[in-house]
Amino acid sequence: MPVRPVPGARVAFRRRHAVLEQCFEVSGRPLAESADSGARTALLSKSRVYRETHAELRRLDQGMTGDKPPERTKLEKTLDKLHDWPTSRRLARTDRLPAHVSVVDAALALGPRDNWWDNGVRGARFALMPGLPAAILGAWSDSVRGEAWQDTLMDLFGLPGTVLRVLWWVSTWVGAGFLLGALWRVLPGRRGAVKALPVAFAFALPVALDALSGWFVQEGTANLALYATTMLFVLTVTGIALDLDTFRTERRYWQSRLGLLLSVYQMRYYSLQVAYLIGQVIAVITIWKFFAEPSATPPASDK
Repeated sequence: MPVRPVPGARVAFRRRHAVLEQCFEVSGRPLAESADSGARTALLSKSRVYRETHAELRRLDQGMTGDKPPERTKLEKTLDKLHDWPTSRRLARTDRLPAHVSVVDAALALGPRDNWWDNGVRGARFALMPGLPAAILGAWSDSVRGEAWQDTLMDLFGLPGTVLRVLWWVSTWVGAGFLLGALWRVLPGRRGAVKALPVAFAFALPVALDALSGWFVQEGTANLALYATTMLFVLTVTGIALDLDTFRTERRYWQSRLGLLLSVYQMRYYSLQVAYLIGQVIAVITIWKFFAEPSATPPASDK
């Protein structure tokens, strides 16, 4: 019998924040030990019932019950039964998900595919869509912005270097998306936008250190801040796309992907509009800060 390692601080942190590191109520084993393809299929099926039951409860609270109002007790019993672990051949049949982890949380934590490699490939594919305009933006800030375009045109390898710079940035965003998908099951958070934060922080940390050293030697750091914020944007979009792809089998039942996403996240259109407006404000402030006022950053040294 293999000896299990003694859990340390890193394992304790993961068990506190990662969904699949939470433990079953009866056996006490982590959810990750039973995270196979059968579990994902059953969780996706139960997630649909879970969301529909919660929708009925919301309509009941709002008085929208129709001719035959449902009984709250029956709806609550349905939700309680959904908490049973779907595939329990290796575990006790009475095992249940933790009280604070829903079947939707568990399904999203598994990702759209059955293993880390396939999740990583999906993440790389989804990162390509927002990564391409982000790569053009990064190349523009390096080779075209301000007076940089003059040096690019005067240099014999300026234009080919700009194209190579775009390809380099595209590979960077695709690699970041692959890393997000590969680490999907061990990252903290219940939604893709939250899972993207630690990966973006891992990329932003060396950028911040470089910016700090550049500040001491009076070198420009505006582009570094742009790279960090762009990385967060690309990974956030990729994380949301991975969540949506997890429930891709329900796509044919919805008129748009937006409706399916709202159902998975259990959000209302009002919440989405508020989040969209806040995102617009943040985007405007970011563009204004790093493009309209480049002189706000320390100028490059003349030495």
